[in-house]
Amino acid sequence: MGSVLEDDRTGRPLWGVNLATLTDALSGDALFAALRADAQEREADADTARRAPLTRVRATGLLAKPWWLPVFQGLDPYGRAVEALRKVTLAPEAVEPFPYDWRLAVAYNGALLARRARAHLESWRERVAAVPGWRAAGGARPRLVFVAHSMGGLVVRAALEQDVELAADTRAVVTVGTPFLGSAKSVLALNALHAEAEPGRLVRRVQAMAATLPGVHDLLPGYRCLDRGLEVERLTAGDVARFGGDRDLAARSLAERARHRGSGFVLPGHRAVVGEAQPTVQTLEEQHAGLSVVAGRHHAFDVGDDGELVRDPATGIPARRDASGDGTVHLPSARSGTEAVHYVFGQHGTLMSHDEVLRQIRRIALERPQGTDLGDGTGDGPGLETPHLGGTLGQPLTLTVTGLDTPAGASLSVRSATTGRPGHPLTLRREPDRTDGALSARFTADAPDLYRVALNTGRHAPLTQLVLVAPPDA
Repeated sequence: MGSVLEDDRTGRPLWGVNLATLTDALSGDALFAALRADAQEREADADTARRAPLTRVRATGLLAKPWWLPVFQGLDPYGRAVEALRKVTLAPEAVEPFPYDWRLAVAYNGALLARRARAHLESWRERVAAVPGWRAAGGARPRLVFVAHSMGGLVVRAALEQDVELAADTRAVVTVGTPFLGSAKSVLALNALHAEAEPGRLVRRVQAMAATLPGVHDLLPGYRCLDRGLEVERLTAGDVARFGGDRDLAARSLAERARHRGSGFVLPGHRAVVGEAQPTVQTLEEQHAGLSVVAGRHHAFDVGDDGELVRDPATGIPARRDASGDGTVHLPSARSGTEAVHYVFGQHGTLMSHDEVLRQIRRIALERPQGTDLGDGTGDGPGLETPHLGGTLGQPLTLTVTGLDTPAGASLSVRSATTGRPGHPLTLRREPDRTDGALSARFTADAPDLYRVALNTGRHAPLTQLVLVAPPDA
């Protein structure tokens, strides 16, 4: 969801420009309605992109300011990542951002990316050949390096699967927090209306929009994620429809997940940057209370070499464990398909502004060793948890810190992400209701705004997350 969208006919911004559209009682309804996919957009696939690309909504650029959405939470802009790469290339034009309409199917956007990437590569090869000093510097022809965040990694995979020649011309693919196996959070976004969550107006807008979007359904988990007690099942299209999604979009997405499990396709030169130690929804538990309400659980299940669930030998109950993640994508999903994994302590939406992530991206672009990991893939480290539906003005927010033995030496701060205005100092205390030793602090905003929460331990790069505080009627 990191691309700015606008109405192609009128030029009206629809996404990623004005935060007030998320909470405004009048304009917000119309804008979210405009973002819903129509019948043609729901059906669009790779062939559509090649024959006659859709034009109703246009992606005009990558996010240039912080953004936020219930359940999926905060997204930092991509400007720092683009500039970090441009500093290590022969010319700024070597780096080309690729915004896309994230509402639409991954396969559709993959076809558009394949076309754009080929044109970019050929243009850059001509540029290099025309400069004598560049041409003489190396014998190899330029090749592509893709740097992709979140769903962007799925779009890159689709592009390279569809175009084998483009895959051969690719030196490396760097994915940051990409849900190759899906994200259980996508189900929570579809189910938010059934949960009667607050703030109600914004949640209703998001759920109504998400239920129509192929892009959101393409994030559905393809692994065993539905906890039935003694069994753990994969989602079906019927499950997704019952939880608030679209049956046809779910069937298409889950069929694609099944195809990937057996395809054997490997991204060329794939390096995965994976956030860990953050409280992450990994599986789902259906709760029957009139409507089908889904609760997210912070544990996963192991599957043996025989494809069967690993069970407690004494009770036969499937063994549960916290696989950790970046707050949105759990570790097995983000590192799927490669052994070249770099771990950092970081939240999903802010990874592309994380100093350590930017350092690793630069090193990969320069073909240097990746360097030292901040994490080790075990999930042991500092974590930050903020309300995934945001907050309401006048009501305190609970901010939670995990993975620390003591609050000594750690600080938690909040400031406006739009103006930089600092908030009140916060005090971390042991959370008595939790058994994992978590620390917490309370924050009450004095104005509706997007706030940046920052955890500084003194030993690790600061952890940040964004949280929206909306007016009571939003």
